[in-house]
Amino acid sequence: MRGECLIDEPLDGLNSWRVGGPADLLVRPLDVEDVHTLFAFIRHHRVPWRVLGGGSNILIADKGVRGLVIQLSDMNRISPSGVCQLTVGAGCPLSHLVKEAVRLGYAGFESLAGIPGTVGGAVAGNAGALGQQISDCLQSALVAEGAAVERWERDEFHFGYRSSAIDDKHMVLEVVFACQRGEPKLLREKVAAAREHRRQAHAVKGATAGSVFKNPPQIQAWKLIDQCGLRGKRIGDAQVSEHHTNFIVNHGSATADEITQLMTLVQQTVMDQTGVCLSPEVHKMGEFDESLSSHGKHLHWTEEK
Repeated sequence: MRGECLIDEPLDGLNSWRVGGPADLLVRPLDVEDVHTLFAFIRHHRVPWRVLGGGSNILIADKGVRGLVIQLSDMNRISPSGVCQLTVGAGCPLSHLVKEAVRLGYAGFESLAGIPGTVGGAVAGNAGALGQQISDCLQSALVAEGAAVERWERDEFHFGYRSSAIDDKHMVLEVVFACQRGEPKLLREKVAAAREHRRQAHAVKGATAGSVFKNPPQIQAWKLIDQCGLRGKRIGDAQVSEHHTNFIVNHGSATADEITQLMTLVQQTVMDQTGVCLSPEVHKMGEFDESLSSHGKHLHWTEEK
């Protein structure tokens, strides 16, 4: 493999919560050929693996991650591949895709401006804002699963609210988007409006992972959390944000275990008081000590990716 391989590599600097232990091995393949080589190694040695994108929607365990952690940050090209069509590497920052689409006069991404992370992670979680989702423009994608790299058509992703068929057995490598023509000036205005909306709504100081819980039907998660008196609730250096209650802030030295305990407390309190079970929007990676969950309760993770 021609890409980078790093042993016992710290991961706390590679995620927006700034927590977590090291990866046994962090690898950054350069292209699809490298991915084939990597999966041959994984199959031969039976090594567990996980994908780490931009690190904006993940909680990494304090004990770190056993096996391989794969980052696609070097697979980040954006290439026009047809009329109003873009082929984009999964490691491309979402912000770069938005900028390039607007430059080319391609509509469909402008409301995603300001959302952190990579294109691959955005596809896996069907990232969206202001009524627009990344799945709206997706035509197909190259997806690695086990020994095979296959092209998935849009319908095969089974997109839902902040969800898709991509799980921890899959790795998105490259995405093809079919776009509509738009007026660049109008697109730039929409991007500016989306960024301003996000700045006002998400102006949270400190290290966060963005929205911690998905919005249940008919109500926003932050309202439920606020109604239950959890604004500012703190465990160690992890705190429910005073500004936006669906954010948990690391004030400097929080651990992943403290964040997990606080998530558990929020989830359980909202369930007890409202009957609504909040589903985490963030995903966990690594070995967590379940015995440290708040009040003997365990965080209900509806899915892992």
